Amino acid sequence: MFSAMLREWRGLRGMSQLDLALSAEVSARHISFIESERSRPSSDMVLRLAEALNLPLRERNGLLVAAGYAPQFGDSEWHSDAMADLRRAAALLLAAHEPHPAIVLDAAFNILDANSGARGMMGVSADAGAPVNLVDLVFIPGAIRDSIVNWVEVAEYLLHRMRDGVRRQGPQSPIGAVMRRAMTQAGAAELSPVRGRGHGAVVLPLEFRIDGHVTRWFTTVTSFGAPQDALVEDITIEQFHPA
Repeated sequence: MFSAMLREWRGLRGMSQLDLALSAEVSARHISFIESERSRPSSDMVLRLAEALNLPLRERNGLLVAAGYAPQFGDSEWHSDAMADLRRAAALLLAAHEPHPAIVLDAAFNILDANSGARGMMGVSADAGAPVNLVDLVFIPGAIRDSIVNWVEVAEYLLHRMRDGVRRQGPQSPIGAVMRRAMTQAGAAELSPVRGRGHGAVVLPLEFRIDGHVTRWFTTVTSFGAPQDALVEDITIEQFHPA
């Protein structure tokens, strides 16, 4: 199982055995022996290969388990006790950004938390049940999509970010499922895979119609440094600023 996973990730990264060997600073012969199951890698070697493949922490855990070792990184739930300090830190950032919108996202663009500015903009209540997905709000026909004046440009940018996530997490990851769902929506097939519709702008603004008035926003993205937990590595805090 480990050898198959290693070959799959190597293929997704477009790396030959020699490429991986050079990046991991081992011999190509050793990589060949591991992939043909003539050699069993140590846990340190598994992590070295995962680093060379630039795998996220969750996928590094998966490789370790496939090789017969215990996972070495946490994989917490957002509402778990382990994430209490992080939730408080995120809440402080959200509150400090009021009255402008700010949201907390995981790697699949699920909205884990949002301030009142964001909830008002998106029409999402604070006590919503299942997490709302930002990609669904933008791509699925409805009030939010209809309010985005420059929907094509915003959707193309979001598609670029989804593709980047799939390259990093793998096609069978949650973000892969989100992207496949998005691409079934009206107008998605016509989106250009090439970015560059900013018309000379420094950043692509979000033009959003609120109560009949068009507002313009740009976003900044914050992540937590030195993550040792898969969810912490995934989390981003997106803050909307008036353009």
